[in-house]
Amino acid sequence: MFLRGAIEEVNGFRYMIDKLEIQSGLAKRVLNTLPYLHTREEIIAELDKTEATINISRDSLLTDTITKINVKLMQVKDIRGTANRITEAQALDDIELFELKAFSLLVMDIRQLLIAARIDVVSLPDLEPVVNTLDPERMRIPHFYVYDAYSEELAALRVKIKTLKMNERTDSKVLEQLQFEHTVLEDRIREKLSARIHPYKLEINEALANIATLDILLAKAKQAIEMQLCKPEISETVTRYKNIFNPQVKEVLKTEGKKFQAIDIDIAPGACLITGANMAGKSVILKTVALAQTLFQFGFYVPAEHAEIALVDEVLLCIGDEQSELSGLSSFASEMLRLNTIIQDVKAGKNALILIDELARTTNPTEGKAIVNAVLDFLTGKGVRSLITSHYSGIKAGCKKMRVKGFIKDKTDGRLTINNINEFIDYSLIEETQDSVPHEAMRIARILGVDEELLDKAENYLEQNL
Repeated sequence: MFLRGAIEEVNGFRYMIDKLEIQSGLAKRVLNTLPYLHTREEIIAELDKTEATINISRDSLLTDTITKINVKLMQVKDIRGTANRITEAQALDDIELFELKAFSLLVMDIRQLLIAARIDVVSLPDLEPVVNTLDPERMRIPHFYVYDAYSEELAALRVKIKTLKMNERTDSKVLEQLQFEHTVLEDRIREKLSARIHPYKLEINEALANIATLDILLAKAKQAIEMQLCKPEISETVTRYKNIFNPQVKEVLKTEGKKFQAIDIDIAPGACLITGANMAGKSVILKTVALAQTLFQFGFYVPAEHAEIALVDEVLLCIGDEQSELSGLSSFASEMLRLNTIIQDVKAGKNALILIDELARTTNPTEGKAIVNAVLDFLTGKGVRSLITSHYSGIKAGCKKMRVKGFIKDKTDGRLTINNINEFIDYSLIEETQDSVPHEAMRIARILGVDEELLDKAENYLEQNL
């Protein structure tokens, strides 16, 4: 999987990527092609580079240098097409030669800034020979044409053509022949220039890769500082978060003058059932865990105060309404097909993190509970790290069970509204020893303004069944 695919699959990941302040179009395109990391060594290397860049970004003595580098990065164009033509030893045209010259000048400027500031998170190759080839007049400006300095013959021919143009008696055919010779000579010079540049193909491609890396690292570092992300540790067994939070939800709540409650959660091998009342944040927990795992596997810092994360081959999600209008499948049918895919992946030995929200919620409670129990037993037996949320009572499966604390009973009377409801919910997880789940549907329905007559009738039926 590449980062581009994860953006489409993992809720909140696009938000994190969009928030990266990447300066160049080159880095933005390279970012989308970053691979999902599967090994401890790959992830450690990426996290260490990010940590080093964070330390640099926090150094007040380097603030001016970082600003100058970012300004230079803004000017960097994606010239990988031109680099490919160089690699293939093709002749470049004026536009391509201009692009290469402008890029090489920027690389040299950024290289000097990095060396002067002793910043070594990336190393940029010396492209001075390329600059000198494309800048025979030593003007150091991002401009290119076939200079007179490339050929005495060309310079003399241009003078001759200019002189003849000024003479009204000049034969047009003579002038046309000279202009043709001029074109041929310029083309020959472009071919020679391209040939002189070809030996530096490796350095040019290295510069492209490392400039993109530098841009991405600076953006990752800034994001980690501003969002207060942490460097995760790699665990061999348990995934553990202290004060994990969802950056997107946190930002939305902040704009509304509200606070996001971070939580602690441990994900050991085997299944864990999470229960809780409606609006208790169960879905947000799953989405946040999926986001943190994905960020980790792409070498990013994660939204938590502290994190220990076990590597997985893939995050397998079954979250939200799976109904497909195009296929004509019901929500239940789509959910079951997705669930079956997950089960088959587990049977095939895939090391996955499995996150399933409100399993079997769209079928009758009797069969729904049976499905939930079966899935919990299966995943626990396989030792697969998994979180499954449910609103069903009476789940008997032998697995770890957690519950969102939910409404704070002694604080809600008379003051609870749809606008302040989150202030009266404790979103932290506690171990659950009972088979029942909190019943808060009626209270929430009243807060939402559902018709009182209807709710009174519903409560009468509820009392009759108790």
